[in-house]
Amino acid sequence: MDRSVVNLHNHTPFSDGALSIDELCEAHLKLPGVKVEAIGICDTLFCTPTSRPIENERQFQQLFRSEAREYVNMVQQARRHWQGRIHLFCGCEIHWNFNKTMLGSVRQILAELEIDYVMFSGLDWAGLTQLANQARTLQRPVGLARTDVGSAFPNTPMEQVVRTMANARIFWELTPDQFAQRLCDPWCNVLQGHKVRVAVGTDTHDDDSCLKSLKGMYDYLDAKKLTDKIFIPEPRRVMAEAASA
Repeated sequence: MDRSVVNLHNHTPFSDGALSIDELCEAHLKLPGVKVEAIGICDTLFCTPTSRPIENERQFQQLFRSEAREYVNMVQQARRHWQGRIHLFCGCEIHWNFNKTMLGSVRQILAELEIDYVMFSGLDWAGLTQLANQARTLQRPVGLARTDVGSAFPNTPMEQVVRTMANARIFWELTPDQFAQRLCDPWCNVLQGHKVRVAVGTDTHDDDSCLKSLKGMYDYLDAKKLTDKIFIPEPRRVMAEAASA
């Protein structure tokens, strides 16, 4: 029997990916040995290394509000097209260092959008504590993207990191690089005793061969007794429709 999996981290040409949403869906559905129930489109939004400099929050909102709406519309259109074959979640990745001074504007823009989850990359310990203090104000699940806890927070005990994340309900993402090198073994051992959810994401950019690691990552989480912690978002559109029904 094929294993059911969900892959929450895939980029498209909207940001820095090479594969269209249709190509990503087709590649996931062709994978042997797994049944892909859903994938997350998780393009990078807001300030990036290639963005023009932003001097204030007004400029930030003028530049990125319409861009973010365009992105969500793109994912929603693809979601309707693939309905019944594979489900699409709408996530986004945010570079912490380029956006940490504009979190107020990020929060305002996200409040207008049907984005199912947000992942932050590039945080140090100071950044994680700042994010933990504000994560719930974003009003959707917040996670750490492609973060090797051991190297990202070298001077902070993993028990302290996991308690900070648990208190703020911040989930963590398992990626192919961490899985292949077993860099995450010590961290996953710590996770077993704490209420921190685990997302599975391949961080797909220009090479879909990374998708072959999905079954192995799920099997790894089984072996680490973390299957019950796997994070699956709830689509915000579905939640809104259910509330109004």
